[in-house]
Amino acid sequence: MATEEMGKLLNQIGQLVAKTLGKVPDDVFVFIRAADQLSGGAIFENLSDKIVYHDFGHDIHDTILELWDAAPTDKKWSMLLYDIKDGSFDAEFLYTDDLEDEWDSLDYRQDALRERYGDKPVIYPKRDGKFRIQTLDDLPDED
Repeated sequence: MATEEMGKLLNQIGQLVAKTLGKVPDDVFVFIRAADQLSGGAIFENLSDKIVYHDFGHDIHDTILELWDAAPTDKKWSMLLYDIKDGSFDAEFLYTDDLEDEWDSLDYRQDALRERYGDKPVIYPKRDGKFRIQTLDDLPDED
């Protein structure tokens, strides 16, 4: 039963990503983290010359929490790598025991982006809603 429910919720995430983007997603990566009553992540849309970051709203966060809750107690995941291409999605769950660093480390997201898109620039919005390119110099030093 959990597998069927999880499948429906994974599909729902894809539909909510489409709603967020305002179009059918094509070559989109969604990085998701979750724990008990906690979720986070981002949508990354691959365009010809750049990757564009999109935040997601409460509806996706709520669905992520439902997905995490639907997982069997002995199979609670920490991260979900969710790819949308050619009208279908692929989901890979990562579990806390499989992680080398803290589950909230941005390194996992950066590694996943690099694996998918190489060194293509990622465009993040400024607080004023305009977009800009973020470089490694913008990230905090983690000594």
